[in-house]
Amino acid sequence: MMSQWDRVRCCALLLVMASVALEGCASTPKAANVPAQAKFEDAALAKGVTKTGMTFDPKDETDVFMTDEQQAVMWLKIGDLAGAHRLRWDWYDPKGNLYVSSGDYTINRDGQYRAYNTSWHKIAVKDEKAADLPGKWTVKAFLDNKQIAAKNFDIRKLSEFRTLSKGKQLAPDKHKWALVIAIEKYRKTVPVQFAENDANDMKVFLTARAGVPEENVVTLMNENATKADIEVVLKDRLRGMLREGDTLYVYYAGHGIPADASPYLLPYDGDPDSPAITAYSVDGFYSDLDQLPAKNVIVFLDTCFSGRSGREEKEGNLMVGARPGVLKVRDPLLASNKIVALSAAKSNQLSNYYQEEGHGLFTYYLLKGLVGGADMNKDGHIQMGELSRYVQEEVGSTSRRLFGLARQQNPVAMPAFLTDKETITVSNVMK
Repeated sequence: MMSQWDRVRCCALLLVMASVALEGCASTPKAANVPAQAKFEDAALAKGVTKTGMTFDPKDETDVFMTDEQQAVMWLKIGDLAGAHRLRWDWYDPKGNLYVSSGDYTINRDGQYRAYNTSWHKIAVKDEKAADLPGKWTVKAFLDNKQIAAKNFDIRKLSEFRTLSKGKQLAPDKHKWALVIAIEKYRKTVPVQFAENDANDMKVFLTARAGVPEENVVTLMNENATKADIEVVLKDRLRGMLREGDTLYVYYAGHGIPADASPYLLPYDGDPDSPAITAYSVDGFYSDLDQLPAKNVIVFLDTCFSGRSGREEKEGNLMVGARPGVLKVRDPLLASNKIVALSAAKSNQLSNYYQEEGHGLFTYYLLKGLVGGADMNKDGHIQMGELSRYVQEEVGSTSRRLFGLARQQNPVAMPAFLTDKETITVSNVMK
């Protein structure tokens, strides 16, 4: 039986052979009347490669691979090529150990001059050892034994919530809607690790267990979650779709920015140092939601307004001169009779991540509660009061265990006193 090592080497050999065949197609060879030379031009991580015209390009570029995905690929482009050269890829697991090396492969064997060459190497993920090693990986590429590129990427285990779509589901209800906003990669500040995973699993929950039809889910992710994108959906698109009596779920995973009057949600294109111009005020956000023609609006915010980033091992400030721990955010929902919200942390706290589970800490326990963990009275219905108490207890205790008191996290329900909103049913437990 072929070993993991043999499979990787065999696959790599086939891929590099394919790229050698590409050389003659991609650029017309010329007599090698110049000294041996090669210039690194580009590198990419992707889920595969695809042929575009006369060249091969990376397909589905990403730096996050789930454990159920077939492979992780590193693609290279070498230009101004004359003479034969050697390429090598070394892959390192989360502990920094060499997982596999491609060994040296020769490109441009005939030595003639070509404008460029594309080559790639991959490791298998699904059902392989790599799938049992989630975390931050590194792959390095070498040209003639000199490092030319290095890429960091994550392998994340398949979430327990992703399987909800394969089990018993709640029948779709045309009167239910959802807006899912998630920004993992920002244009002008640090990323929010696992935000995409959070949003994707929330969408699975909403369609499988909350009864939201797939066509009723509006998703704004990363570069599609600009300030303008969010405003168009809230101020125009949803107003034309919702009707009196409808229920809207709103989920947001991203950065929050403190301010003296009202804090801000930071869109993809927002500048943390100029939130009044580039961000979406929380007051404005809730005001726009309150004006929608819906009976109930249920909001989940996996963000914080401390001015710091908590989805990293070492916290850092998002803003110049941020003063952690001094902001006091008032409750913006006291005047609303339709909105109920659960936010990830108190105003001076961080919204932490849960590395082992591949989620934001708040979102992980939010989903655990929604699928059944919060059903305190075992009646098969998750009410807002039950969910709030469950998430507050689990996030509070887990944040202390993982990070200590320095990064304590306590989710907040709004309005502060839920009163009649305690009994709003937010999900159903599927037996």
